Amino acid sequence: MRLLWATPADARSAIGRSGIGVAEILSRRGHEVELLDLQQDRGPPGALHATALPLTHWRDMPASEIRTRFDLVVAEIGDYFTFHAGLFPLLDAQDCVGIFHDFYLYDLFAGWLFDRGLGADVHDGEVVLTYGLGSEAHARQVRSGALNQAEIARHLPMTEWIARRCRAAVAHSSFYAARLEAACPGPVATLPLSWTARAVPPLPPRSGGPLVVLTVGVMNPNKCMDRVIAAIAGSPHLRETVEYRLAGPVEDVQRARLERLADELGYRGLRILGPVSDADLEAQLAAADVISCLRDPVLEGGSASAIEGLLSGRPVLVADAGFYADLPEHLVFKVPPEVPPAAVAAQLERLASEEPLRRRIGADASAWASDTFAPERYAARLEALLVETEARLPLLRLGAALADEMVRLGLTRGDPVIDRLVHSLGGVLAD
Repeated sequence: MRLLWATPADARSAIGRSGIGVAEILSRRGHEVELLDLQQDRGPPGALHATALPLTHWRDMPASEIRTRFDLVVAEIGDYFTFHAGLFPLLDAQDCVGIFHDFYLYDLFAGWLFDRGLGADVHDGEVVLTYGLGSEAHARQVRSGALNQAEIARHLPMTEWIARRCRAAVAHSSFYAARLEAACPGPVATLPLSWTARAVPPLPPRSGGPLVVLTVGVMNPNKCMDRVIAAIAGSPHLRETVEYRLAGPVEDVQRARLERLADELGYRGLRILGPVSDADLEAQLAAADVISCLRDPVLEGGSASAIEGLLSGRPVLVADAGFYADLPEHLVFKVPPEVPPAAVAAQLERLASEEPLRRRIGADASAWASDTFAPERYAARLEALLVETEARLPLLRLGAALADEMVRLGLTRGDPVIDRLVHSLGGVLAD
């Protein structure tokens, strides 16, 4: 099969790291695979993921070439517009299998609007086409700032806005698969995210010093750093024995807010490291005793940082929601979805006092994650989906053509009649 694998090639992109690894496996399995860099601007060669596969920036590959040279496009979809700007012309150029790394895609939608200079009427129109007339009030509330991120994720994450334009789709967790199935006309698969373990040694016995709790990645507010600080500061034992490290990009306003909170609570163990290299990240994982992967709300489809923590053999603290709810209860340390500081403190106190538990759960979780998130397994299951999608393409294309004709005759793009027709045709070969 001739595949065009579309992904952010920027070396900072975890999506690119995961996806390019899978593309290389598919190439070794006999497919003709080329890479298309989706990021908005061309990055310098030294700032891109290393790969032996041919790599082209999306601005340098015309739609006519994509249509004639490739059987399918595999498009990796995330919420950061700067890394995924090339997705939109691609969806119109060739049959796409969408890999939905993020469940929440409203920011991608907003970036698309801004990039094209589109206004409130298009914003509200696209929301209504995606979610029906009952969503019009929510569309206005989002524009006015009346809905917070959790409410946007609940009412109009815009997952379906993209899924409707894909021939097939991949979810990385069960919690949003139904959204893809409702919108995407072709087959939908739920595959655990592919991830390769870093060279992090097993958790050693502690030999004095503080217990290190680590959060990695971009320090967005939904990572609950403030609640971890409050949990540690509110526990007489933890506040004197725990060092909390943040390893990843952080905005100045966020840094100041977290430092101010720690100061107000009298906690002196906060260490904000900022952006780190791959080598530094491995060193931080090796130095950590516990990985905090708390999220409220959960926006991603699969969490690379949680998988990193599991693979490293460190106990991982998560909220019982979204992707994290699917993780086995006996291999992670869960708190309620609301992430109350008291529950975070209780889990950290347990982990701080039971070193054998940390090491045993860490080792068991690492073994499980090594099998579950293995790139070879992911590639084999994705390959089966690609074969199935290719077999259904004639009917999927017919459904799309009929939908276009119905719109030309006066129906709206989001009309249920169109959706039923397209889904019926897309599912014929599955019966």
